[in-house]
Amino acid sequence: MDGIPVAEAAQRLSMRPVSTYEAMRTGRLTRVPGSDPARVTLASVQLLADQRRLEAQRRRSDLCALARHVDSLLHAPAGSTYLPPPGPGALKIVPADAFAIFGRDVLEAAANRGWIRKDGCPTCWARMSAKVHQTFGPRDEAAFKILLGQPCAADRAHWRAEAEERRRATVRTESAERVRRTEAERTAARAEFRAAQSAAEAAASRLAGATRVLAAKDPAVAREAAVRARRQAGFTASGDLECGCTARRYCAQHAAVFGTTDRRAARP
Repeated sequence: MDGIPVAEAAQRLSMRPVSTYEAMRTGRLTRVPGSDPARVTLASVQLLADQRRLEAQRRRSDLCALARHVDSLLHAPAGSTYLPPPGPGALKIVPADAFAIFGRDVLEAAANRGWIRKDGCPTCWARMSAKVHQTFGPRDEAAFKILLGQPCAADRAHWRAEAEERRRATVRTESAERVRRTEAERTAARAEFRAAQSAAEAAASRLAGATRVLAAKDPAVAREAAVRARRQAGFTASGDLECGCTARRYCAQHAAVFGTTDRRAARP
Protein backbone atom coordinates (compact mmCIF):
# COMPACT_ATOMS: atom_id res chain seq x y z
CA MET A 1 0.00 0.00 0.00
CA ASP A 2 1.28 3.48 -0.81
CA GLY A 3 2.00 6.07 1.84
CA ILE A 4 3.24 5.79 5.41
CA PRO A 5 1.47 5.31 8.75
CA VAL A 6 0.37 8.38 10.66
CA ALA A 7 2.81 7.59 13.50
CA GLU A 8 5.75 7.58 11.10
CA ALA A 9 4.53 10.81 9.50
CA ALA A 10 4.36 12.38 12.96
CA GLN A 11 7.95 11.32 13.65
CA ARG A 12 9.18 12.75 10.35
CA LEU A 13 7.33 16.01 11.01
CA SER A 14 8.33 16.17 14.69
CA MET A 15 4.64 16.50 15.55
CA ARG A 16 2.38 14.76 18.02
CA PRO A 17 0.16 12.08 16.48
CA VAL A 18 -2.96 14.05 17.43
CA SER A 19 -1.59 17.09 15.55
CA THR A 20 -0.84 14.87 12.57
CA TYR A 21 -4.44 13.64 12.50
CA GLU A 22 -5.60 17.24 12.70
CA ALA A 23 -3.38 18.13 9.72
CA MET A 24 -4.94 15.24 7.83
CA ARG A 25 -8.44 16.41 8.76
CA THR A 26 -7.74 19.97 7.56
CA GLY A 27 -6.21 18.79 4.28
CA ARG A 28 -2.56 19.65 4.98
CA LEU A 29 -1.82 15.92 4.85
CA THR A 30 -3.36 13.69 2.18
CA ARG A 31 -4.80 10.39 3.34
CA VAL A 32 -4.30 7.39 1.08
CA PRO A 33 -7.81 6.48 -0.18
CA GLY A 34 -9.22 3.38 1.47
CA SER A 35 -6.37 3.02 3.97
CA ASP A 36 -7.37 1.54 7.35
CA PRO A 37 -5.59 2.24 9.61
CA ALA A 38 -4.96 5.62 8.08
CA ARG A 39 -1.88 6.24 5.95
CA VAL A 40 -0.74 9.51 4.37
CA THR A 41 1.12 10.14 1.14
CA LEU A 42 4.86 10.80 1.21
CA ALA A 43 4.46 13.83 -1.06
CA SER A 44 2.07 15.54 1.37
CA VAL A 45 4.40 14.79 4.30
CA GLN A 46 7.35 16.39 2.51
CA LEU A 47 5.24 19.36 1.45
CA LEU A 48 3.98 19.94 4.98
CA ALA A 49 7.53 19.65 6.36
CA ASP A 50 8.72 22.34 3.92
CA GLN A 51 5.75 24.56 4.74
CA ARG A 52 6.29 24.25 8.51
CA ARG A 53 9.96 25.07 8.07
CA LEU A 54 9.20 28.21 6.06
CA GLU A 55 6.54 29.32 8.54
CA ALA A 56 8.94 28.83 11.46
CA GLN A 57 11.75 30.68 9.67
CA ARG A 58 9.44 33.65 9.14
CA ARG A 59 8.83 33.72 12.89
CA ARG A 60 12.50 33.11 13.75
CA SER A 61 14.54 35.33 11.46
CA ASP A 62 17.72 34.91 13.58
CA LEU A 63 18.52 31.19 13.45
CA CYS A 64 21.74 31.60 15.43
CA ALA A 65 19.80 33.17 18.29
CA LEU A 66 17.34 30.28 18.19
CA ALA A 67 20.20 27.77 18.16
CA ARG A 68 21.85 29.43 21.18
CA HIS A 69 18.52 29.37 23.04
CA VAL A 70 18.03 25.68 22.26
CA ASP A 71 21.63 24.93 23.27
CA SER A 72 21.08 26.70 26.60
CA LEU A 73 17.99 24.55 27.19
CA LEU A 74 19.79 21.31 26.34
CA HIS A 75 23.09 22.12 28.06
CA ALA A 76 23.14 24.35 31.12
CA PRO A 77 25.89 27.00 30.95
CA ALA A 78 28.75 26.73 33.44
CA GLY A 79 27.75 28.07 36.85
CA SER A 80 24.02 27.94 36.07
CA THR A 81 21.60 26.57 38.62
CA TYR A 82 19.35 25.35 35.79
CA LEU A 83 19.52 21.62 35.11
CA PRO A 84 17.95 20.38 31.86
CA PRO A 85 15.89 17.18 31.94
CA PRO A 86 18.10 14.12 31.41
CA GLY A 87 18.24 12.10 28.18
CA PRO A 88 15.41 12.32 25.63
CA GLY A 89 13.33 14.33 28.09
CA ALA A 90 15.44 17.38 27.28
CA LEU A 91 13.77 17.64 23.88
CA LYS A 92 10.38 18.21 25.54
CA ILE A 93 11.34 21.76 26.47
CA VAL A 94 12.65 22.71 23.00
CA PRO A 95 10.38 25.14 21.04
CA ALA A 96 8.33 23.60 18.25
CA ASP A 97 9.85 26.03 15.75
CA ALA A 98 13.26 24.49 16.42
CA PHE A 99 11.94 21.06 15.42
CA ALA A 100 10.41 22.51 12.26
CA ILE A 101 13.64 24.30 11.26
CA PHE A 102 16.45 22.00 12.40
CA GLY A 103 14.69 18.61 12.40
CA ARG A 104 14.35 16.03 15.15
CA ASP A 105 17.55 14.15 14.32
CA VAL A 106 19.69 17.28 14.53
CA LEU A 107 18.17 18.18 17.89
CA GLU A 108 18.63 14.64 19.22
CA ALA A 109 22.29 14.79 18.20
CA ALA A 110 22.59 18.19 19.85
CA ALA A 111 21.05 16.87 23.08
CA ASN A 112 23.43 13.89 23.15
CA ARG A 113 26.52 15.39 21.55
CA GLY A 114 28.62 14.74 24.67
CA TRP A 115 28.51 10.95 24.45
CA ILE A 116 28.37 10.97 20.64
CA ARG A 117 31.75 12.74 20.59
CA LYS A 118 33.27 9.82 22.49
CA ASP A 119 32.91 7.65 19.42
CA GLY A 120 32.38 10.00 16.51
CA CYS A 121 31.04 13.26 15.16
CA PRO A 122 27.61 14.68 16.17
CA THR A 123 27.16 16.23 12.73
CA CYS A 124 27.84 12.88 11.03
CA TRP A 125 25.48 11.17 13.45
CA ALA A 126 22.72 13.71 12.73
CA ARG A 127 23.27 13.48 8.97
CA MET A 128 23.08 9.68 8.87
CA SER A 129 20.11 9.56 11.26
CA ALA A 130 18.23 12.16 9.20
CA LYS A 131 18.89 10.12 6.06
CA VAL A 132 17.35 7.03 7.67
CA HIS A 133 14.32 8.87 9.09
CA GLN A 134 13.80 11.13 6.05
CA THR A 135 14.01 14.35 8.06
CA PHE A 136 16.01 17.56 7.66
CA GLY A 137 19.74 17.00 8.07
CA PRO A 138 22.48 19.38 9.24
CA ARG A 139 23.69 22.11 6.91
CA ASP A 140 26.91 24.05 6.59
CA GLU A 141 25.53 27.00 8.53
CA ALA A 142 26.47 28.75 11.76
CA ALA A 143 23.25 27.80 13.58
CA PHE A 144 23.92 24.07 13.10
CA LYS A 145 27.51 24.49 14.32
CA ILE A 146 26.18 26.09 17.51
CA LEU A 147 24.06 22.99 18.13
CA LEU A 148 26.45 20.26 16.96
CA GLY A 149 29.88 21.81 17.13
CA GLN A 150 32.40 22.04 14.29
CA PRO A 151 31.80 19.45 11.54
CA CYS A 152 34.47 16.92 10.65
CA ALA A 153 36.29 16.59 7.32
CA ALA A 154 33.76 13.98 6.13
CA ASP A 155 30.88 16.44 6.63
CA ARG A 156 32.71 19.21 4.79
CA ALA A 157 33.45 16.86 1.91
CA HIS A 158 29.81 15.79 1.85
CA TRP A 159 28.61 19.40 1.70
CA ARG A 160 31.11 20.22 -1.06
CA ALA A 161 29.80 17.27 -3.07
CA GLU A 162 26.21 18.42 -2.49
CA ALA A 163 27.09 21.97 -3.56
CA GLU A 164 28.78 20.68 -6.70
CA GLU A 165 25.79 18.50 -7.54
CA ARG A 166 23.44 21.47 -7.05
CA ARG A 167 25.69 23.54 -9.34
CA ARG A 168 25.62 20.84 -12.00
CA ALA A 169 21.86 20.49 -11.65
CA THR A 170 21.52 24.26 -12.08
CA VAL A 171 23.69 24.16 -15.20
CA ARG A 172 21.61 21.29 -16.61
CA THR A 173 18.39 23.14 -15.85
CA GLU A 174 19.63 26.37 -17.42
CA SER A 175 20.88 24.49 -20.49
CA ALA A 176 17.55 22.70 -20.88
CA GLU A 177 15.74 26.02 -20.46
CA ARG A 178 17.88 27.64 -23.16
CA VAL A 179 17.15 24.75 -25.53
CA ARG A 180 13.44 24.94 -24.72
CA ARG A 181 13.39 28.71 -25.20
CA THR A 182 15.32 28.48 -28.49
CA GLU A 183 12.97 25.81 -29.79
CA ALA A 184 9.95 27.86 -28.72
CA GLU A 185 11.33 30.92 -30.52
CA ARG A 186 12.05 28.82 -33.61
CA THR A 187 8.54 27.38 -33.56
CA ALA A 188 7.02 30.85 -33.15
CA ALA A 189 9.16 32.24 -36.00
CA ARG A 190 8.21 29.32 -38.21
CA ALA A 191 4.51 29.85 -37.47
CA GLU A 192 4.83 33.59 -38.13
CA PHE A 193 6.62 32.91 -41.43
CA ARG A 194 3.95 30.46 -42.55
CA ALA A 195 1.19 32.89 -41.61
CA ALA A 196 2.93 35.72 -43.50
CA GLN A 197 3.57 33.44 -46.46
CA SER A 198 -0.06 32.38 -46.59
CA ALA A 199 -1.17 36.01 -46.32
CA ALA A 200 1.26 37.02 -49.09
CA GLU A 201 0.10 34.20 -51.36
CA ALA A 202 -3.53 35.12 -50.76
CA ALA A 203 -2.75 38.79 -51.44
CA ALA A 204 -0.83 37.88 -54.60
CA SER A 205 -3.73 35.75 -55.78
CA ARG A 206 -6.19 38.61 -55.16
CA LEU A 207 -3.83 41.04 -56.91
CA ALA A 208 -3.52 38.77 -59.92
CA GLY A 209 -7.27 38.36 -60.14
CA ALA A 210 -7.88 42.08 -59.75
CA THR A 211 -5.20 42.80 -62.39
CA ARG A 212 -6.88 40.48 -64.89
CA VAL A 213 -10.26 42.09 -64.29
CA LEU A 214 -8.81 45.59 -64.59
CA ALA A 215 -6.69 44.67 -67.63
CA ALA A 216 -9.82 43.51 -69.39
CA LYS A 217 -11.30 46.96 -68.82
CA ASP A 218 -8.12 49.02 -69.39
CA PRO A 219 -5.44 47.79 -71.92
CA ALA A 220 -2.86 50.17 -70.41
CA VAL A 221 -2.97 48.18 -67.19
CA ALA A 222 -2.29 44.98 -69.13
CA ARG A 223 0.79 46.50 -70.74
CA GLU A 224 2.05 47.76 -67.36
CA ALA A 225 1.57 44.31 -65.81
CA ALA A 226 3.46 42.67 -68.69
CA VAL A 227 6.39 45.07 -68.23
CA ARG A 228 6.42 44.45 -64.50
CA ALA A 229 6.40 40.68 -65.06
CA ARG A 230 9.31 40.90 -67.50
CA ARG A 231 11.31 42.96 -65.02
CA GLN A 232 10.65 40.46 -62.25
CA ALA A 233 11.82 37.69 -64.60
CA GLY A 234 15.17 39.45 -65.07
CA PHE A 235 14.74 41.28 -68.35
CA THR A 236 16.61 44.54 -68.78
CA ALA A 237 15.06 47.68 -70.19
CA SER A 238 16.25 46.63 -73.69
CA GLY A 239 14.62 43.21 -73.34
CA ASP A 240 17.91 41.41 -72.79
CA LEU A 241 18.61 38.88 -70.04
CA GLU A 242 21.68 38.63 -67.87
CA CYS A 243 22.62 35.28 -69.39
CA GLY A 244 23.08 36.88 -72.81
CA CYS A 245 19.69 36.21 -74.36
CA THR A 246 18.18 39.15 -76.25
CA ALA A 247 14.64 39.86 -77.25
CA ARG A 248 15.27 37.99 -80.59
CA ARG A 249 18.14 35.55 -79.97
CA TYR A 250 19.06 32.92 -77.36
CA CYS A 251 22.49 32.75 -75.75
CA ALA A 252 24.61 29.67 -76.47
CA GLN A 253 23.40 27.87 -73.34
CA HIS A 254 19.71 28.31 -74.08
CA ALA A 255 20.20 27.70 -77.82
CA ALA A 256 21.46 24.23 -76.90
CA VAL A 257 18.30 23.66 -74.89
CA PHE A 258 15.81 24.88 -77.52
CA GLY A 259 17.77 23.75 -80.58
CA THR A 260 17.87 27.20 -82.21
CA THR A 261 19.16 30.70 -81.59
CA ASP A 262 15.96 32.28 -82.88
CA ARG A 263 13.68 32.89 -79.92
CA ARG A 264 10.64 33.37 -82.13
CA ALA A 265 11.13 29.95 -83.72
CA ALA A 266 11.82 28.12 -80.47
CA ARG A 267 9.39 25.54 -79.23
CA PRO A 268 9.74 24.28 -75.68
